[in-house]
Amino acid sequence: MKQKSQNRFLAALLAVAMMLQMLPMLAFADDAPDAHAVKIDGKEGSYAKLEDAVRAAKSDDTIILGEGNYTLYGIKSDDTTKGKNLTFVGQGPDVTAWNIGAEVPNPEYYGTEYNGDYSFDGAGKITFKNMTLRSDDANDGNDAPYLGFIRADRTVVDNCVINGRTHYWGYTSAVFTDTIFNTPENDYALWTYSSPTMEFDNCTFNTKGAKRKVINVYTDFSAGKHDITVNFNNCTVNSSTFFLYKQALNINDSNMGSYKYIININDPQTVTAVRDTTTCSQVFGFG
Repeated sequence: MKQKSQNRFLAALLAVAMMLQMLPMLAFADDAPDAHAVKIDGKEGSYAKLEDAVRAAKSDDTIILGEGNYTLYGIKSDDTTKGKNLTFVGQGPDVTAWNIGAEVPNPEYYGTEYNGDYSFDGAGKITFKNMTLRSDDANDGNDAPYLGFIRADRTVVDNCVINGRTHYWGYTSAVFTDTIFNTPENDYALWTYSSPTMEFDNCTFNTKGAKRKVINVYTDFSAGKHDITVNFNNCTVNSSTFFLYKQALNINDSNMGSYKYIININDPQTVTAVRDTTTCSQVFGFG
């Protein structure tokens, strides 16, 4: 009988101990936001809509995005992003995505900026981390839609995946760090279109197949207005040596007048691309 009483007592103690261990977990579960909720780092509460969080955010705030697809396209920047420095952090490129512009650009505006995304018009420094940024899979050519974030001052993309072609990034500078670019068919990953300085650090460009290309070092928007600097640091290019493809940096300075493209290439990693007949380089050429 004494042994049975001791066993019951020990069992009761074990049950109490297990309940005490679970209490913090239960309390955390009750307070934890939905996996798709949006939070402002360091502030209480969460938001069901990204727009509400951005309106409430102050300059230099960090907005935490849950799982799912997000966009501010079609929302005016006046009371949301204008004049603010904002950082958006996702849960990883495999679960958090941001749509740049309309899912289907309007053909009436092809060849113009009007398919672009004005949601950061007048914003300061905008940073994207740990997510996939999705632009339209536009075909190359003069009539293709010009896409990207229009009239943000500075943009930073860190540990992201970018799918589709873009033109518009920071109007003062654009920095891409540890970012993977997946080029659409018959197209470039991006143009050096609106940014006087563009920097690519430890980036990977996947451009194999269907005449995919890497960076078009070209603009008509700011041609003949100022020099454009491109810093290409420790990057990897997975392209093709087939003659219909291009070098990693395809330079066209024919409309720059007295201004120049200043190209700084530092320690390129594996670069598989067409070798230019003038520069004898796979990294840059005038094809």
